[in-house]
Amino acid sequence: MTSFAVKFLGCKVSQADAMIARRALLAAGHTEAAEDSAEVHVINTCCITGEAEAKSRQAVRRSLRTADRVLVGGCAVNLNGAQFREIDERVSAFVGVAEDVAGAMAAGLGACADLEHDALVRRSPVPGASRAPVPGASEPRDRRAAAQADRTRGFIKIQDGCDCHCAYCIIPTVRGAARSRSSGAVLNEARRRVEQGQPEMVLTGISVGDYRDPDRGLELGELMMAVAGVPGVERVRLSSVEVIHVKESLLEALATEPKVCSHLHVPMQSGDDAVLSAMGRHYSAGEYLETIAALKRAVPRVNVTTDVIVGFPAEGEEAFGRTLDAIDAAGITRVHTFSYSPRPGTVAETLGDRIPPEEKKRRSREVRARSEVRSRHHRTGKLGGSEPVLIDKVADAQCSGYTADYTRCYLPAGAGARGEMREVACLELYADGIRCESRHTPGLS
Repeated sequence: MTSFAVKFLGCKVSQADAMIARRALLAAGHTEAAEDSAEVHVINTCCITGEAEAKSRQAVRRSLRTADRVLVGGCAVNLNGAQFREIDERVSAFVGVAEDVAGAMAAGLGACADLEHDALVRRSPVPGASRAPVPGASEPRDRRAAAQADRTRGFIKIQDGCDCHCAYCIIPTVRGAARSRSSGAVLNEARRRVEQGQPEMVLTGISVGDYRDPDRGLELGELMMAVAGVPGVERVRLSSVEVIHVKESLLEALATEPKVCSHLHVPMQSGDDAVLSAMGRHYSAGEYLETIAALKRAVPRVNVTTDVIVGFPAEGEEAFGRTLDAIDAAGITRVHTFSYSPRPGTVAETLGDRIPPEEKKRRSREVRARSEVRSRHHRTGKLGGSEPVLIDKVADAQCSGYTADYTRCYLPAGAGARGEMREVACLELYADGIRCESRHTPGLS
């Protein structure tokens, strides 16, 4: 019996994959331990950018300071496992899909640690790869914080892979073609998550909008409504969805099912048609704006956030300006900004890296400033009102949680326990969210 701890880098799919490994190791009789005392560390890696790969390697080196062995899987390993095996003979790299990798790793995991910053709760071996078959083919947050979130929010992977093949993206290479999980398996997992005390389900995948139930033919919106019908599920939300996949079934779920959260993260990447074409995206700026407008007509309360890439080789100053205009026109409330960096093996690699680093940084700052203005506008509109909040973080000084539309709310310490729903009064802007006070309302915990 071995003690283990698990970490992940990157997206919600990476977190879901890490949790698959965690469950497999626990089922095999291994024991969860604090990161600084675990014999084995399991790390799910990311390769969305060169920086993400570098941070994955850094995470391995940090783990080697305390762990006897480090087991790595995930996208960066599938792309290039040798970069991890070369670090130290105590590192084993597992190539393949998450389920096969989890089965092949029989040596280490614990409470899942998201390697992204969380200000609220942050504390004041042989060389060679172990291989599992490959089908078809963001960073430090305190460990405690992720363990708490794991008790309130269940990340359920409903599909994997992507068929979009954007010019800058390496993910289809490491994840393979799009494929969907059966609705029966998804619903069974939702029931297990409820039994574990997780009232909110986050449906995640590499391209969730490609979801099509292989057994019953359900589309994404229909699956969301089915998950909402599982007894004990209080909320259902999506991790991210492409604008080309915002279809009628999804609009219907958002408009008619109260448990489906009124938040969509819809990547824009650019507001300029020429840049979008060079990126290999499958829509124009006008089509993006039209779809978001239709979404808001169908679901007036919906909160839309997005991703933007700055410094793509085809992006001149006027094109960048059109992206800023599109952020405003779409009513985006928060923008996650990436500086473009060429990925070996992608179509865009041949375009070079024409935009100087300092110019990329300037554009990133400008997008972040626009994002902050949009966020403040969105949050200001909530002041004086009240909303239900699911508490997911509890610390000595305060607790916090999210509204259905993914607005962070901060409450005084003792206002509620982790996993409880609280009706709150929105008082004033605070940090990245809203300072609130609890209201005791019949029907809510």
